[in-house]
Amino acid sequence: MMHYTSSSFRIAPLEPWRGIMVALLGEIGYESFEENADGLVAYIRSDRFDAEAVHALFPMSMPEVDISVKHTDIAPRNWNAEWESSFSPIEIDGAVRIRAEFHESKPGFEHDLVITPRMAFGTGHHATTRMMVRAMLPLDFRGKRVCDMGCGTAVLAILAERLGAAHVDAFDIDQGAVDNARDCVLRNGCERVHVDNGTVDALRGLQYAAILANIERNTLLRDLPALREALEPGGILLLSGFVVADVPRMRDAMVEQGLQPAEALTEGEWALVGGRKP
Repeated sequence: MMHYTSSSFRIAPLEPWRGIMVALLGEIGYESFEENADGLVAYIRSDRFDAEAVHALFPMSMPEVDISVKHTDIAPRNWNAEWESSFSPIEIDGAVRIRAEFHESKPGFEHDLVITPRMAFGTGHHATTRMMVRAMLPLDFRGKRVCDMGCGTAVLAILAERLGAAHVDAFDIDQGAVDNARDCVLRNGCERVHVDNGTVDALRGLQYAAILANIERNTLLRDLPALREALEPGGILLLSGFVVADVPRMRDAMVEQGLQPAEALTEGEWALVGGRKP
């Protein structure tokens, strides 16, 4: 069985910093999170644990938030069994249902997505994933090339194929997420989704009608020029993974890159913005 390390964070004030920490910890390899009254507990494979990387996260040194952390090695246990016991289906706008294989299908949903219950992002339990799904549903993906950047379980890539995309590239920097995404793609019978390990550099020379990027704010701001470059004229860019307070900054960054702001969604403290390439 896999060995894991837990990191227990005390956070004051809790919001929006708890959500921000979840997003940032996911970027450095943390796979599962439990919220509590004081903050959260995050879990990572022990062979990927890097205490210095945790303490280098920007909220750890910001004066407006007080964050302390305690790291603990934990005994091996059957993580998949525990994950399965707590995984519940997610239903979005009566159109999309995201479930694990051990859940029964439910009539009335146009899109029934089956996600392998591993500890990877993109199950629909986080507000940013739900907003990405909601923003995708009214769009026309038929016959188009789509990119899911930072794909996690590839749930957005799978949905893009279900919505008619002719080709979908899904990239993630974490090999565990890539393996998980490939399992999910096979489980959903997808034939036009291709999953690979890669950063935004993998988009060089490629063109997409739509790019989906549910990552974290700093990565999005850094990668925005490359994302814009990979968009076809008239292409759609959907961004999430940041809090409501960051919306003006994200919109300004889009305008600086020559994109026309479009979609704007919020759920709790989380936000999504969309843009179009003229």
